[in-house]
Amino acid sequence: MKALVAARLGMPPEMMVQDRPMPRIQPNQSLVRMHAATINPLSSYVRQGEIATATSPLVLSNDGAGTIEQSSRFTPGTRVAIYGGGELGITEDGLQQQWVVVDDKRLIVLPATLSLDEGAALPINYVTAHQAITRVGKLKRGQTVLIPGATGALGYALVQTATALGATVIAVVSNANKAAHARSLGLSSVIDLSQCELIETVMSRTDGQGVDLAFDPVGGAMLGLLVRALRQRGAVVSIGFAGGGRAEFDVIDLVVHEKRILGYDAHLESEADADHALTEVQRLAEAGYLRPVIDSTYTFDNFEDGYRRLASRQAMGALLLRVDTKS
Repeated sequence: MKALVAARLGMPPEMMVQDRPMPRIQPNQSLVRMHAATINPLSSYVRQGEIATATSPLVLSNDGAGTIEQSSRFTPGTRVAIYGGGELGITEDGLQQQWVVVDDKRLIVLPATLSLDEGAALPINYVTAHQAITRVGKLKRGQTVLIPGATGALGYALVQTATALGATVIAVVSNANKAAHARSLGLSSVIDLSQCELIETVMSRTDGQGVDLAFDPVGGAMLGLLVRALRQRGAVVSIGFAGGGRAEFDVIDLVVHEKRILGYDAHLESEADADHALTEVQRLAEAGYLRPVIDSTYTFDNFEDGYRRLASRQAMGALLLRVDTKS
């Protein structure tokens, strides 16, 4: 079988397609014929040598989708999505290969309403969104939330999940193309930062009060702006740092208005919490609330184009590596 392997981690990374033997199934595991795996920020950080626990050679990506070929739990042919947690693509070989053997607990059955491409983009982003919103942010139905990077894979997962859980969502994007795309997806309240100022616009849409919660997959200077956009005793949940690893905020504003800055990392989820989140993601997807958007797909022949697209921060949805040559 073919596998895309990071032979050397660092800058620049050394990646190559290798022929590898078929993996062997063990008890409580399933053999999955992969359809597609994600090209996501984590796989980019790993291949650049920024994750200390990762060592080469390593197959990247911690979420994807395929069909069951052999299993004691699932019927052959069952379409499944794979949640890699903090191991696959980091400390163990991941999903950018044609067949994988994975623990049954990492699999969720895809509803008929989702394609395999959509299923590949479901696990990590939507588990992250669900847990950041519920476990960390403790969202209450009817609250108003602010979400920057709303047309990115994680940003849109946050938008859909918050909406499904009863929030009023204000989406934030960086340019007119992304604003148009956000509206085409059904987002009614969109702030285009190329056309208006964030704080002023948020205050005008919240009667001068600010938002209850903000969920930040961007980081950098955006985090400081989101703190300013909060109402009294509001909270920002910081999830990503594609926009930078440092932020500035007004300490007086933070203290006087009892605002909070919270962090979230999906790789710290307990097994029980991850199981609960996967169940909820599956339930909401089956009910039609969750549907990932795919920006573009790549193959073993042009995978570097996918990583360049990721680095451009212009993607509007998930990036996939198609590994099933019959697709």
